[in-house]
Amino acid sequence: MSADNSNWTNIGLDYDSIIQELKKVETNTSSNQYKTHIWMTYFITYCIVLILGVTLNFTVIVISCRKYKSFQEVAIWIMALAVTHLASCTSVVFQLLYAYNNFKWNYGNATCKLSSYIIYGSMFFTATTLSLWSIKSTLLKTMCTKKIKNCNIILISFSWTIAAVLACPSLFSREVRYFHCIDDYDLDNSRTTQDGTTRLKAVIVMRFLLGLVVPALVVFLSCCVTSSHKLCKLCRMQAQIICAIKIAYFVCWGPQIVLTMLQATISGSLGENISKYGLPAATVLATTHLFTSPLIFLLLGRSFKMRWMGHDPDHNENHIDERDMVPLKRRL
Repeated sequence: MSADNSNWTNIGLDYDSIIQELKKVETNTSSNQYKTHIWMTYFITYCIVLILGVTLNFTVIVISCRKYKSFQEVAIWIMALAVTHLASCTSVVFQLLYAYNNFKWNYGNATCKLSSYIIYGSMFFTATTLSLWSIKSTLLKTMCTKKIKNCNIILISFSWTIAAVLACPSLFSREVRYFHCIDDYDLDNSRTTQDGTTRLKAVIVMRFLLGLVVPALVVFLSCCVTSSHKLCKLCRMQAQIICAIKIAYFVCWGPQIVLTMLQATISGSLGENISKYGLPAATVLATTHLFTSPLIFLLLGRSFKMRWMGHDPDHNENHIDERDMVPLKRRL
């Protein structure tokens, strides 16, 4: 893989097929304007993600710690997502500096590997967590709650383990070459080999299946199984928020995963405009997932107190607390 191809590196999306499309832009008179737009898009987005990601996720962690004392079922899952997304913001710091320096990596080979590893680890952790949370809330609720101590912590730890394993290709493929942080699945540094292309396709298909298809199927089936209708306002609010964060994950990561899979597996599947604008936009959208969850908590919850987080959705609705009968606006 040529080192010149990484001017448009975006969280591991620097593959030969993509770069060849982007190289065509250099022959156009508007290439400088295009480069400026791409640079501004990444730089501004990373600034916003870093500021909102750190602030909002830290706020959610603090509130989750308080709500965990009263009811741990929802708070611990929210806390795990917030901690992971907050840690992932460290990768955004290096991506921000990378974009600021016109995509020249001056921070070492180890940070190049870790930057990609962390962001994909966050993706796999979120996908696994949402899947296990859905399964636990529908199929395993009674067994997990009554028979297994600290079931939620065990499932969350399992999610972190799965994510750490699935993100490992970044540790082997990511490297710094000629001041660019790029992906290289070839043992031969001078050219692209068939074995390297096969490894690349295998990694991309794995991310598509385990990061998008399987979680979407699990979440969909769990929604079909869950048929109970909650009368409590906080129950309905809690269900809406949990559903929203699941949808947000697929909206943010779906375009990036699908486009890169098509580009890597089907030759000529993406047009020039999609390669020039679609892939960068999909990458930017995927990065924003680091702050979308806490933003959903605040917007749908309509309060910094996040009272819904400490609410038990399985309470006896025949004995609803008097506060649950108070209009929502007055309570919040």
